[in-house]
Amino acid sequence: MRRDIPFLLPALFVVSAIAIAYQIALMRILSIAQWHHFAYMIISIAMLGFGAGGTLMTLLKPRLRGIEADTFYWVLCAFTLSLPACYALSQSIPFETFHLVSQRDQLGWLLLLYTVLAIPFLLASICTALALFILPQRVGRVYFVDLLGSGVGAALVVAMLFGFPPEQVPYVLTLPLYAIALLVGRRQPRRFRVPLILLAAGTLMIGLGPGLTPVRVSEYKVIRYTKQFPDAEMLAQRQSPLSQLTVIDSAMIRETPGQLGNYPFGTYGPLPRQIGLFFDGGSVSVAHAFTGDWERFAFLDYVTPALAYHVVDTPRVLVIGAGGGTDVWMGLYHGAEQVTAVEVDPSVFPIMRDLLHEFSGGLYDRPDVETVLAEGRGFLRARGGSYDVIQIALLDAFNAAAAGVYALSESYLYTREAVELYYQHLSESGVLAVTRWLKTPPRDAIKVFATLVEALERQGVAEPGNHLAFIRSWNAATVLMSRAPWTEPQIKAIREFAHTRGFDLDWLPGLEPHEVNQFTIMDEPVYYQAALALLSDERETFYRSYLFNVRPATDDRPHFFQFFKWSTLRALIREMGVEWVPFVEWGYIALLATLIQAAIAGILLVGIPAWVLRRQALPRGSRRSVGAYFTILGLAFMFLEIAFIQKFMLFLTYPVYAVAVVLAGFLVCSGWGSWFADRTSLPPRTLLRRAIGGLVVLTLLYTWWLPIVFDIGAAWSDAARVGVAFAFIAPLAFCMGMPLPLGLQWISHRREALVPWAWAINGVSSVMGASLATFAAIHFGFRWLVWGAAIIYLLAIPAFTYLQKRVQDAA
Repeated sequence: MRRDIPFLLPALFVVSAIAIAYQIALMRILSIAQWHHFAYMIISIAMLGFGAGGTLMTLLKPRLRGIEADTFYWVLCAFTLSLPACYALSQSIPFETFHLVSQRDQLGWLLLLYTVLAIPFLLASICTALALFILPQRVGRVYFVDLLGSGVGAALVVAMLFGFPPEQVPYVLTLPLYAIALLVGRRQPRRFRVPLILLAAGTLMIGLGPGLTPVRVSEYKVIRYTKQFPDAEMLAQRQSPLSQLTVIDSAMIRETPGQLGNYPFGTYGPLPRQIGLFFDGGSVSVAHAFTGDWERFAFLDYVTPALAYHVVDTPRVLVIGAGGGTDVWMGLYHGAEQVTAVEVDPSVFPIMRDLLHEFSGGLYDRPDVETVLAEGRGFLRARGGSYDVIQIALLDAFNAAAAGVYALSESYLYTREAVELYYQHLSESGVLAVTRWLKTPPRDAIKVFATLVEALERQGVAEPGNHLAFIRSWNAATVLMSRAPWTEPQIKAIREFAHTRGFDLDWLPGLEPHEVNQFTIMDEPVYYQAALALLSDERETFYRSYLFNVRPATDDRPHFFQFFKWSTLRALIREMGVEWVPFVEWGYIALLATLIQAAIAGILLVGIPAWVLRRQALPRGSRRSVGAYFTILGLAFMFLEIAFIQKFMLFLTYPVYAVAVVLAGFLVCSGWGSWFADRTSLPPRTLLRRAIGGLVVLTLLYTWWLPIVFDIGAAWSDAARVGVAFAFIAPLAFCMGMPLPLGLQWISHRREALVPWAWAINGVSSVMGASLATFAAIHFGFRWLVWGAAIIYLLAIPAFTYLQKRVQDAA
């Protein structure tokens, strides 16, 4: 019966690194399978698995005494095998987000999906718990290795996702696990080690060969039915941490930025042939065939975004979200002097310049087109310049937007501060064009209009209505914002453009009621009425009374696509009965389902061990004190982590950098905080007070400092901004890494049986923290989320004092 184990801490490092890498890979897989805004569910799944591991260890600890080393080896082997097995099994579960409310069995499938995907994290948690059993006097060191491995894994998997499809990652990740398992198991009989080598070879063959399990893509994603076209041919697929870009050719692909209004096909002929660029199978952009015949591109003058080119001449154009080039071609067709094409996805420009170069007529190699790989706002803040037209491209799929799957998406392109930035970079006669798909009942376009109105007011414009124009087709709307008030010739050109193409005018200076609702006729001219209200003193009343949340998104609450209002839910049900479901954002429903199931699972995972622990001779209040302290830490840690990932996304401009830097920074520096807590001679209560005092002060200072730093550092290089971000994260995360090992160390020395239960409580509260943080960010903003985390952390000080008192009595 051996308690020691060779290579224990290196093995724990590898397990932690692989667990976090697997978590991020699953986030990418779920982005492709469903929608990337639901990938946050993986965070809850991972934390649920860690909580379940702690629960299981609480129940089994007495039976494992003396065989911890052998158990660690076998759990390590099981963890290795579970990565590809659970991924493959998850792809056979027929879960569909769109059916969550309409089909009762979907909740069961969601629960099964949760359970299957949580198994690897459960096994990883058991490995950590066993390490704590084996080294009870070195809790801080164990936690340090665990967090350090997680931080390294978070950074490395981002690099992996540039070279491997997400579905291959679960297989590739097993290789270092097989290697460390052979080292850990060197004292095991040879007959137990040889199969590991065979399994490693078999896993590699499956993961890199034809036996690989593909990602099960939602039937509601546009790529699913595009692939069913008779002549559909997949030309290429490129991977990056940001998206999976799939290129499909078919004569049946027809994608335009909204309805073609009265387009004279007889004069110009059919549209140019198109090849689809699908981002994670959901959003689509198209590349257009160009042979020098500009008449084939006349259709780009018969869509609502073309309005911008009827109020400016030979403009300098900035396209944010260039994709396959539709909006770039639009600018060139209308005589643009220069088009700057900004695209955040690193796979787009190489595909267009290589595979589709001849097909697209070398669009992105033209001298009058400049390509920039960047996020739109980051580009403007870094380089500046002024433009006659700034075009926000319409890249998301119509069916996805209509269904509300983007409800949980943070988009800094549509916030009030973003519009102010666009305004500042318009030339004296420049215009901003924002196009959105229309929904029923109306919401997106109204929110865009409201955002532009408030942004103009914040820029000192006294009469914002004189700077705005609002037109719509049956499925899309475009709102124009001019730097200068509209002139009479411009107003005349807008009216003519709309009337000749059959587009409805919903706002224009001097617009009369009889001029609206003429082509796509609604029961009431809702858009025109909304525009009037938003430009009047009744704006606040309109916000409160309107069926959906159409208040402008801000950098603190950047959820532009979140329209759901609890206050109007009863009205929706009363007016529509069971038909209310399609009018609520599906992302919000998925979040609710996640939170409910996490709460139920959490009660069970915490409650069952608590009931078992009642049999032991524990002093009164010891379980309550452990529950309170570790719940506080789990909630507060997740609140801060999620808030700062979003905050630094705005500074780093590139989402992949933000996730990698913030996640790795938090984990690695928290690990060093844990190491320090293990080595210092300061009394635990003194150290805790200093750590929490430090992180609270830093948290409050950062809410004021970060916006200033973001503005100053906008033009810095990527490397400089990454360095600054890490410098801000490091001291905060260092302080955040101390409270948990301090609590674990205290109870480990005095009542070891409570250690796995404390680990379970922390995992379960982290599950709740991930979902609650999303709710809080949506409804209150990230600043309140950060302040809430600081307050919760302060509660940890009296909670630790109570823990010391109760668990001390147990000694």
